Amino acid sequence: MRRWSTLVLSSIAAAASACTTSVNTVPEPLSPTASVQRYDLDIPSDFEIKAIDFTATSFTDVTGFNGITSSSTSGRGFVKVYAVQRGTGEQYLLLYEDIARRRQPIQVIHFRSAPDALLPGG
Repeated sequence: MRRWSTLVLSSIAAAASACTTSVNTVPEPLSPTASVQRYDLDIPSDFEIKAIDFTATSFTDVTGFNGITSSSTSGRGFVKVYAVQRGTGEQYLLLYEDIARRRQPIQVIHFRSAPDALLPGG
């Protein structure tokens, strides 16, 4: 009975892992003769860009069942834009992902002043 329940649980785990697919948001590699890829990203017109960073992280998904394993490599690519609103001087961090299919940021982080009492050691 115990062996049967282990087999059922293993089958369920294998089926669940087979149903998940990795999200790859790193732009595809280009051949040496391919044209330059260009992307337009939306930034509010009253923002002044102070810094931009592109970061890509790759990871390997490994699955296995009954001693057979397989793996695939995916990645996540992010464009981080540090900007200041011209009229107010307020600071923002705009995060973009999947720039081949999405022009708007996935997150907008607004930096604001906080009382020193909220900060560690304050």
